[in-house]
Amino acid sequence: MNSKNPTSAVVSRMIAKRRKNHTAAGVSTALACWSFKTAADEIAQALNITYDAAMMTLYGLAATGNVRFLDDDGKVVEEDECTISEFASKARFFVAEDVRHWLKELSPLPQLKQRDIEIEKRLPRRIPWKPFCDEIRDACNGWRAPGMPAWGFGDKQIKRLVKDLTGE
Repeated sequence: MNSKNPTSAVVSRMIAKRRKNHTAAGVSTALACWSFKTAADEIAQALNITYDAAMMTLYGLAATGNVRFLDDDGKVVEEDECTISEFASKARFFVAEDVRHWLKELSPLPQLKQRDIEIEKRLPRRIPWKPFCDEIRDACNGWRAPGMPAWGFGDKQIKRLVKDLTGE
């Protein structure tokens, strides 16, 4: 068992089975989605708040239409078609890109998980290293102060990650 505990192992298997069934049924999986727990964990970590506060934040973002969510069938639910009383039973997965965008706008902390995603988006690299690294830092709140990269966002660290991803 690779999970930390038996419960997380069972939940992981259930989620994997659900994804397999959705793919077999022809449901679009083009949107990268997070479960409620994963999305709330990301919000809690990025904003340095408790998990309960992150859950309420996620509910608010989804209810106002700032973050799209999917139902059991894997279809995006329009917020106009869903009442607050139906929300708890309909919202199963949240669009990861929407949550990341919102976190980038509001979190003062550097987004280390977002760094790797931003690097992958920009590969293959076609611009000089300095502007490339600055773009990554700008996209992920990777600055401590003007001209001073946050920990994990230095030029050397970004170059190492690019090297690891491209196999150079």
